Amino acid sequence: MKLNNSIANRINLITIIAVYFLILVGGIVRSMGAGMGCPDWPKCFGAYVPPSSEASLPEDYEQVYVDSRVEKNQRLAQTLTLFGFNELASRVSNDPNIEQVTKFDATKAWVEYVNRLIGVLIGFLIILNMLFSFKYWSINRRIVWFSVLSFVLVLFQGWIGSLVVSTNLLPGFISFHMMLALLLVCLLILQNFLMNEGNEGKVKGRGLLLIIFVLFAIQIVLGIQVREEIDWIKNMTGLVRSEWLDEVGGVFYVHRSYSLLLVALIGWFSYRNWKNGTLTIPIKLLIGTVGVEIILGIILTYAGMPAFAQPIHLLLATIAFGVIFYIFLCTNLKVNNS
Repeated sequence: MKLNNSIANRINLITIIAVYFLILVGGIVRSMGAGMGCPDWPKCFGAYVPPSSEASLPEDYEQVYVDSRVEKNQRLAQTLTLFGFNELASRVSNDPNIEQVTKFDATKAWVEYVNRLIGVLIGFLIILNMLFSFKYWSINRRIVWFSVLSFVLVLFQGWIGSLVVSTNLLPGFISFHMMLALLLVCLLILQNFLMNEGNEGKVKGRGLLLIIFVLFAIQIVLGIQVREEIDWIKNMTGLVRSEWLDEVGGVFYVHRSYSLLLVALIGWFSYRNWKNGTLTIPIKLLIGTVGVEIILGIILTYAGMPAFAQPIHLLLATIAFGVIFYIFLCTNLKVNNS
């Protein structure tokens, strides 16, 4: 890969790293059960800085935020119905968790608040990424268009984030929120690839890699569904952490067994490139990431779902996804000026 040391390229790389860091923080938020640490959005308990104690809140603060969520969700349900999403509108309107009160917890409030601050920081980085990309307008306009699309996606992602809060972490919105983050990663990586003038014709096995990319995306979706079931078990039962997986349905076993297929395909792809002398650094990174991911999966399954492993497991999965996408670009994309 021909390195590009321009300010635009460095900002783009920093933004990619920041997005991955936010994914890690988001995983920590979920593992701590701090997703509703702030029951409103964009403020936190009505303030731009979380209060230090429950004593500073009104006596009826719990019901105030419940009423506010219900009112917002009624408007959301009406909008969803207008666009034909009747089933989702029904879930938003009738999910009993939406009326669940949120007790003030200073630690959880600050964890969620920091998560939001990092999101704001990434918003500024995305703006800088877009502004500096215009220097490539006369060289390759696709770089500019992808940066603009990333900016629009971040705005949409912020709105979806507000719905995640207003629906009290309704599973469908959490999953959609995560998939948008992966789409953002792909857009930023594609932009970086174009900035660096690509890397054509080195990696072998583009058809196999495309299959791996699609199957890996499906595996992440399966992992998200496992996580949603675990969240439900955690919130609706009195089971301890080590008992959660015993109650998860068949999706967990599909997720676990499916990983064997992915490991086999990635191993075969890596072996082919090793034999061909094209075992590049990104492929080595993919092998290492998947190896650690397997170890974490074993720890999560057989060591009682330790909290530290959950966000790292998610982070490594998204890193592997991004690396696969980048390698795929190296085998397919032709970089032409437009």
